[in-house]
Amino acid sequence: MRASGAFYATGKRMKSGAIENMPSYEIDFAGSGEGAPVGLDQFDHLGAYKKLGPIYSVEFRGEPWVCIGGLEANTAAWKNPDIWNYHEALKPFREVMGDRHVTQLDGEVHRAKRKQLKPGFGMGAIARWIPAIDGIVRSELERLAGAETSLHSFFMTTLTLANASTLLKTELSEEEVDTFIRFEETFINSTVMSDKDRASFYTDPLFIDDRRIVFDFLKHEIEERLAGKEVNDNFSQVAERTAIEGEAPDMQELVSEAYLLLMAGNGNTSKLLNCGLQHILSDSDWLDVMRRELESYSADSFVEGMKHFPVLKATIAEIERLFPAAPVLSRVVAKPFEFKGFVLDEGTKVLHMQTIAHFLDEVYEEPYRFKPQRWLENDYSKKAQGTFGGSTHICLGINLVRVHMPIVLANILSNYDLAFESAPDIRLNFNYGVPQVADLRGSFRHR
Repeated sequence: MRASGAFYATGKRMKSGAIENMPSYEIDFAGSGEGAPVGLDQFDHLGAYKKLGPIYSVEFRGEPWVCIGGLEANTAAWKNPDIWNYHEALKPFREVMGDRHVTQLDGEVHRAKRKQLKPGFGMGAIARWIPAIDGIVRSELERLAGAETSLHSFFMTTLTLANASTLLKTELSEEEVDTFIRFEETFINSTVMSDKDRASFYTDPLFIDDRRIVFDFLKHEIEERLAGKEVNDNFSQVAERTAIEGEAPDMQELVSEAYLLLMAGNGNTSKLLNCGLQHILSDSDWLDVMRRELESYSADSFVEGMKHFPVLKATIAEIERLFPAAPVLSRVVAKPFEFKGFVLDEGTKVLHMQTIAHFLDEVYEEPYRFKPQRWLENDYSKKAQGTFGGSTHICLGINLVRVHMPIVLANILSNYDLAFESAPDIRLNFNYGVPQVADLRGSFRHR
């Protein structure tokens, strides 16, 4: 085997000796000797990377895994997505959403599905709704002005209502909104559980009830459309591409698509906004710069992109860098390959630490500092930006985030001050799971 940075699929079955021969997180970094149980929020992947390098083994959920990270790993992992078995690695999505759910599809089938979903998630398909989304955000801010609220709850509710007025036009009661949000958050949390814990979670009566309510609601909406109800929204265009002439529609596939348009990504966007506002409001000089730029903001401002708002764009990029929604993603090897002199066999479980580069001094100067101006002064490599993943499996909802975040921030910063009940708790948490976000409580007050 070569000791270079080569990363390639091999043409034959390799011996499974790589994990035993590579640096060990437990022995060579943590110094625990034995594979002591480690929880999702206890891994120090950044420290391990700096000491052990871009590939090492770790004991996780009672099994051996391989961790890869850094610029070379990102380039290699995204260059050839077919070396990964997403069907196995992302099976929680299949278990809940069905075997046609896009996230857990592989190869050409996955690429065809992404093409099928483009009328729903392409930037042009979303950008046409910018004025409508802006109107929902303005309305919700006005409705809650002066009242104390959970910011995360506010963002989740507002984004769900925005999607229900545009991408999947439907009427949601306050109770239904709450149910959809609760289901989304508990479901996503379950995707990082062990198989045993996840199986137990699926038997929880509240989860079962929420899932039934959510799926029945979407099925009813779809049945009305199949019966002739015409609606001008993104789902109608996606459903048209999903239909196969002469065959009965796959209801679970359509439910999965409708759910994606209504809910997917709302939680991550809410977390980014929650984290980002803490930093923006704690830097009065930068806040003044942002507000001066946003004086020209209107509902149509972002229809042609953010070229007139470079400061806001830089700020969002910095928020995404500091608080990636999924710092590490689980993968399963589909085809044997070599990376940094180690051959990983088919079936090897891998933790791809695609956001390690976000916190490396050699990539980003003062990486733990909130410094949006860095994006105005530098042009960073795409392989150094792992917030949304990369290649054909890049986050499907990336365009939604890139529309929702600037609209929400522009409306808040232009028109409101935010009074917190207690001082914001700004934290960075680099581990396997999602960022730890304090559930900030505060009130929006007219400026």
